[in-house]
Amino acid sequence: MRIGKIKSRYIFIISIFLLTSIITVPSVACFEMVWKFRAGDWIRDAAISDDGSIIATCSYDQKIHLFNRESNIPFWSYESSDIPWITALSNKGEYFVTGSNTGYVRLFNKYSSVPLWSHKTGATVGSLAITPDGSYMVAGSNDNRLYMFDRNGLMWSYHTGDSFVSVALSSNGELIAAASSSGDHGKVYLFNKASSTPLWSYGEEYVFSVGISSDGNYIVSGSGRGDYWEDPPIGEIAVFRSNSSTPLWTYPTSNYVRSVAISSNGQLIAASSNENRFYFFNRHSSTPIWKHYFQDFPEDLAMSHDGHYVIIGLKSGNIVSFDTSTRVVMWDLMVLIDIESVDISSNGRYVVASDHSGNIFLIANTGTNIAVLITSITGIAVVIITAGLVILIKLKKGELKLKRNNTS
Repeated sequence: MRIGKIKSRYIFIISIFLLTSIITVPSVACFEMVWKFRAGDWIRDAAISDDGSIIATCSYDQKIHLFNRESNIPFWSYESSDIPWITALSNKGEYFVTGSNTGYVRLFNKYSSVPLWSHKTGATVGSLAITPDGSYMVAGSNDNRLYMFDRNGLMWSYHTGDSFVSVALSSNGELIAAASSSGDHGKVYLFNKASSTPLWSYGEEYVFSVGISSDGNYIVSGSGRGDYWEDPPIGEIAVFRSNSSTPLWTYPTSNYVRSVAISSNGQLIAASSNENRFYFFNRHSSTPIWKHYFQDFPEDLAMSHDGHYVIIGLKSGNIVSFDTSTRVVMWDLMVLIDIESVDISSNGRYVVASDHSGNIFLIANTGTNIAVLITSITGIAVVIITAGLVILIKLKKGELKLKRNNTS
């Protein structure tokens, strides 16, 4: 009888060990391909509204497509006489703005494929931003001008000696961050929407990207020069407060910084460089919280408003999702063709990406690619698995009990 009890105890212990081994294996079901669409040519840009409901794309087949999240069939398309180059959407996608290779800026309402207005600039429009309510838009053009618009059309423009390659707006449209660059030099500017005279400017190497917090208090820029310049490649990430052109801090990199993003509250900063690295910072320190190395260089980067999720598209054809709170790769999707653009909804729930072969991907973040086992001396174990599934294991008087809670 005693031998039987001992055997039962060993069997029980082995069973617990096996169960623990199984449920702590990392989960892989951490994203869902919602849909895929193939356009007639290379997708130059794809963007998603903050609430994740509307997706807009610009492609080399001279078409702008507008999608609802629920379907990969466009609910309307606009055929242009030029190549739509870039797009940006308001919070719910009610309004969105596009820029083209011939210099046109066009404002649309999602209910019609007829532009509300169009404005001709002197060259390719390479950067755009729009406020969450769709009241204000800013465009950077290769004609060396920055253009400020409202829903009625042009408010003002500012001319400098370089192309405007990146722009960003505070949530109320009061402040505009912009980057102008040409050759191996550039500047970061800050404007108030009421005037075409800059509040300040800061000279750097070639500036590739700027971002601004929702309240406009903090600005981040990415700059540098790459291998195609004669000099050795260098890069810099700089963080500013809106009341001064002197950076709060700078961080040097060994190649140019292609993309930057800042969380809505200005606390968290993400950046990617052509040294195949991703950097993540707290605004209060120039020392990265963590870094990640890729096998190829990042083409584009986007971050959720709270900074919890970061999406990066790689030249290798990978779309990589990070959970910044746990500092892990949530998922890494290989699509084989160079990724051109990525964007993410404000809460990080939905991701849109485009590649050079004309594919658009809508992806849902469904969890983190990790399982965490927490045990206590009281005999309670908690296992957190992808998509918010929590399993409670309670040992009481030799019994094994499982309880599932759906936390999503």
